[in-house]
Amino acid sequence: MQRLFALVKSTALAASALVFPLYCPSCGREWTLGKGYICSNCWGNLEPSAPRRWRFHPNLRGRVLIAFAYNDLMRRIVHAMKFKGRMDIAPVLGRAAVGMLIPVLGRMNVSAVVPIPRHPVRIRDRGFDQNLGVAHGVSTQIGCEVRTDLIRRVRNTRPQTRLPDHERLVNLIGAFAPGTPTKPVPSGKVLLVDDVIHTGTTAAGCLEVLAEIDVGDVSVLAACG
Repeated sequence: MQRLFALVKSTALAASALVFPLYCPSCGREWTLGKGYICSNCWGNLEPSAPRRWRFHPNLRGRVLIAFAYNDLMRRIVHAMKFKGRMDIAPVLGRAAVGMLIPVLGRMNVSAVVPIPRHPVRIRDRGFDQNLGVAHGVSTQIGCEVRTDLIRRVRNTRPQTRLPDHERLVNLIGAFAPGTPTKPVPSGKVLLVDDVIHTGTTAAGCLEVLAEIDVGDVSVLAACG
């Protein structure tokens, strides 16, 4: 239903552009043939991430793939995606992330993509799940399924972006739990997908849950960080 709603909204946006011009939320230029209603110039100017800048949770060492730097340009794109109802951005961002990381992903035998789950209240308030959208974009590029039945978000925590690093771990205690898998758990490499990664505390909590249900070969793919 969410994907259908996104398709209807995207189609409506494209149709309205014939009468009312659309503008790229990143740079303000009029949109004509951009992907995901972000102009092609802004997509082309995304900066590759330099992972050495970041300090991650110890459980994530050697397990994190980040496509793009979270600079001012990416911040505007993510803000439009999360807070301005631009659900069309998420799958395009996922596909772009795979394009950036394909030298590494091409050597992996990925069997499933798992989005870091959002709490139902957060999804209801925002109108969609951006992590799920990014995960669908990733899955279409690498040809594997999206599994939303492996992890549940059971506690609606405060947004991590508003907390200092030392409070993030405490904020997520008890936030995730194993889901009810509708089919056997993946046996190959699994990609845990997030839109933005900072300390990696959220991803680390999800890794613990996946380990509980015997999903052991997991890497984290973040669109930006």
